[in-house]
Amino acid sequence: MRETTKPSAHTAEITELFAGKVFRVPDYQRAYSWEREHWEDFWNDIKEGLTTQTRHYWGTITLRKTSDHLYDESSARTFTRYDVVDGQQRLTTIYLFLLALARAGKQALISSYIKCGDIYRIELGNLNKGFLEALVDGKGPPANFKTNRRLKQALEYLENQVRAYLDGGGDIDALTKYVQASTIALEFQVADENLAIKAFQSLNDRGKDLTLLDKAKSFLMFYSSRYLGSELSSNINEIFGDVFKNYDFIEETGERAGIEYIRNPRYRFSEDELLRFFYHYFAQYAVETYPLVDMGYDYTISTENVFREFLKKSCTSLKSEADQLSAFMYDFLESFRRFVESFSQLTKKAKENTPYRKLLTFLGLSATVYPLLISLESEGLIDNQLLEMIETLDLRVYKVRGTDPRADLYRNTISRIKTNPDPIEIQRSIKRFVEQFMGDTEFQMYLSRSVYRNPAVKYILWEFEKHQDPSFDEWNFALYDDVQIEHIFPEERTFNFPAYGFQDEREYLDNIHRLGNLTLLEESVNKRVGNSPPPDKAPHYQRSRVPGTKKLGFDISNVGFNRDDVEERGEQIIDFCLQRWKL
Repeated sequence: MRETTKPSAHTAEITELFAGKVFRVPDYQRAYSWEREHWEDFWNDIKEGLTTQTRHYWGTITLRKTSDHLYDESSARTFTRYDVVDGQQRLTTIYLFLLALARAGKQALISSYIKCGDIYRIELGNLNKGFLEALVDGKGPPANFKTNRRLKQALEYLENQVRAYLDGGGDIDALTKYVQASTIALEFQVADENLAIKAFQSLNDRGKDLTLLDKAKSFLMFYSSRYLGSELSSNINEIFGDVFKNYDFIEETGERAGIEYIRNPRYRFSEDELLRFFYHYFAQYAVETYPLVDMGYDYTISTENVFREFLKKSCTSLKSEADQLSAFMYDFLESFRRFVESFSQLTKKAKENTPYRKLLTFLGLSATVYPLLISLESEGLIDNQLLEMIETLDLRVYKVRGTDPRADLYRNTISRIKTNPDPIEIQRSIKRFVEQFMGDTEFQMYLSRSVYRNPAVKYILWEFEKHQDPSFDEWNFALYDDVQIEHIFPEERTFNFPAYGFQDEREYLDNIHRLGNLTLLEESVNKRVGNSPPPDKAPHYQRSRVPGTKKLGFDISNVGFNRDDVEERGEQIIDFCLQRWKL
């Protein structure tokens, strides 16, 4: 057993905590992630402590002393670099608060806590490092990543709170003195790298809000250090740095491109999903390639179990064979980097007028199908035929049918892509799956029913517009986002039967939610037409920016619209669907 220095712990005021130190956040740590609720708690704790004249406890700051020393010639001061094992969110926010106080008039805090000469007292990980330094220097850097926007917003929030405190008669000297001398942390120092990484895992497994991706990274770092002599540590740092950057890019680009799965909180897309998606691409290949004990592919696996039951158990089963462990970990890391990079590229393509934009932004690909699309992109297999087949799969099975069958798609197709990257066989496999769950007969039957609330209807009507009028701007997402599904005959009638070819209310209700009675209409116009009968709606339809709806308005004014027209229009749309999303 290698010799290690025992860890030490003591309480420290801010002045002691910062004394002679430069804090470095290692790359196995997450980027800055605190948001407004955390800043509010931070500021309220300070105010309460100052008001009640009681000490405030920040919690534990776990550090590892390094052999790096930095010397500032202008002040003749020497600093020792410490890696922050745990507590970097709090420590970074304390740093930003001290910067806010300095900008409010306490300039001496800069050299004491913020920056001494060219030495920044906190060095964040690669996503944040340059941005924070530019922020400290007042350069107004562009916040290209969400994590950097959080840093900027945190500083702005704290500056605003300090300003409001002073405007309300608060004493900046009292506030500054309180933060430095009356707030304390438990400074816990570990000397051994293995212990530092283990401490990071242990502390964050006990109630810290740590993502599974963070845990996966620190776990791999620990195994690299413990069993491989740290041979993969730099790879892990570099690759997870790329993964976190690409995750930020996916979030940012997905929101800008209007990808519903990414931008809508109800889908709860998170960085942990990257691990789950990746598992379906990598696991079967890993089982066939490495001597993994009692390991098989599980299409129902949860994100938690990807980490616990797949990654941890795989590494545990290989730890006695260093060559196999090294090969597995390297393969996992490189494949994961390529997979997440492929996801990032897909969101980038969704910003352009390509079939990817139709699939991800307009139709809104179901979460179930994402592992298929990303896996194919990772292997460089996607062509127009495969994209059309994926759209057909999603629209027919996961939208129109509205169920979530996965077993055969995942076991027979997605999990086999890495081991057998044959695009022809993949396309056949997808086609067999679609035929099983939504062949032409079933597709036609489902479309003939009441479909008003079906998630495919808006996209079907939009594509039908292009079919009717080739000059229609199919890429106008602003219009697509604005239009709603309009009932030509209203849900709540304002006329008596018989009328418009309907003999009674039952016959009317059987038809109002069918495709032939639905069209696209701008939200503002839709509110105006209300529950009017078609002749009263026609003048409003004629002003629509949707060509088919506009034409429908003129047709209603000239020749009317009745039950037979609902039937005929519905048949036209269904015939179109069978051709547009054919097998």
